[in-house]
Amino acid sequence: MMHDPVALFVEDARAVSIDDAAKRLGLKFSGRRHEHPQPCPHCGGTDTFAFNTAKNKWNCRAGGVGGNDGIGMAAHCEGLDPHRRAHFLEACSIVLGQPVPDEAEQESAEERNQRLARIELRRRQNQADAATRADSQADFREKERNKARGIYRPLAPLRTSSLSFGRFYLGRRCAGYPDATWLRVGSDVTYWHGQDERGAPIALYSGPAMVAPFIGPGFELIGCHITWIDLDRAPKYRPILYGLTKEGEKAGLVPWAFGDPAPSADDLSAGLYEQLATKKMRGSKKGALIPIAGHPEAHRWVGGEGIENGVAFGEWEGWRDDSFYFAAGDLGNLSGPAEASSRFMHPTLKKPDVRGVMRPVMIAGSKPKIDQAPDDAMWVGDHVDELVLLADGDSERVMTAAAMARARKRHQRPEGELQRLIPIIWPRSGYDFSKMAAEAEAGT
Repeated sequence: MMHDPVALFVEDARAVSIDDAAKRLGLKFSGRRHEHPQPCPHCGGTDTFAFNTAKNKWNCRAGGVGGNDGIGMAAHCEGLDPHRRAHFLEACSIVLGQPVPDEAEQESAEERNQRLARIELRRRQNQADAATRADSQADFREKERNKARGIYRPLAPLRTSSLSFGRFYLGRRCAGYPDATWLRVGSDVTYWHGQDERGAPIALYSGPAMVAPFIGPGFELIGCHITWIDLDRAPKYRPILYGLTKEGEKAGLVPWAFGDPAPSADDLSAGLYEQLATKKMRGSKKGALIPIAGHPEAHRWVGGEGIENGVAFGEWEGWRDDSFYFAAGDLGNLSGPAEASSRFMHPTLKKPDVRGVMRPVMIAGSKPKIDQAPDDAMWVGDHVDELVLLADGDSERVMTAAAMARARKRHQRPEGELQRLIPIIWPRSGYDFSKMAAEAEAGT
């Protein structure tokens, strides 16, 4: 049990929002309204880490961890283990910008009573704030889901649409496309980024896109995944877009508009502008999955992180009639969170801690979190007997291998029941399945 002198300190830290904690950690605010993707300060990558100031949540797809408090975010970013008391208090110190109180400091009985009263008041306030945030987040989530439905439902199926760019995109990236209607296309899908002086979202770009649904266990549409397409930009065939960062705003720079010249290399390296991701999701992703081909009632499921890898693998094995092909959206949603005790040191990668000392990067282990919720990872139907998991060979190998092993354990049936067959299939080192398919199609 934590000693009284630090109890108020901890409660104060728990009251710190994700927004304030991100500022204290020096994380990047991308200029988007609420979602701020960026390289993970602990795991690296390009856009594997993100925090959302509206939902008061953070997530690291690389590490397979996330949460809804600043303490946990600080602990992850700084390589601290929040289950160790000293590390937990260090994370509290970071988000508060205050040193950990001296537990040896003496206090009078009156001071102690006053402090205990403040602790109780802070706890009650934290509980009330959490309830208010939960209601607000539920409203926000439902609005986002409705927006996702409004984007996806009016569009035409990629396979039969008169708009051919979706078929060309998958043909060039994956050597083919599925004979299915889950994936859809639109010629004029808006890319929203940033806000104007009144706080309204800005339409940065509008153009061709492939749109896929996120569905829950009841096959209900709860979100959508959008991939903007530019067939003139090989090898990814996606447009190049830029956004003004918070640092750029402070420097007095103007927002980048589509059609403008690209920002200078100096401005990009200084963090004044950033190249934006040309894949986005709307609505809810957590616990859901993206259907690609077949039906979820199939007894064999095949999928990994992204749509393109699932399509490439489906093309390679001839889109089996007994199979359902899917994508989880990202590695965290595929594997779920890890049990903290399973964390281990990366054999080679190191990063400086808050004191500048180089320490091994900690990797989320292969053991699934014991008390995780059903929607902490994508759902798998109870009837599924074989689950083929597709790994990415172009991601960091140790982290990916741990996450894939965790996914296999997470999605296995309980002991005592007939076990699923869950093979993990890896592409060639340094490749993903879509790159292998594209090179094979091109004969290179």
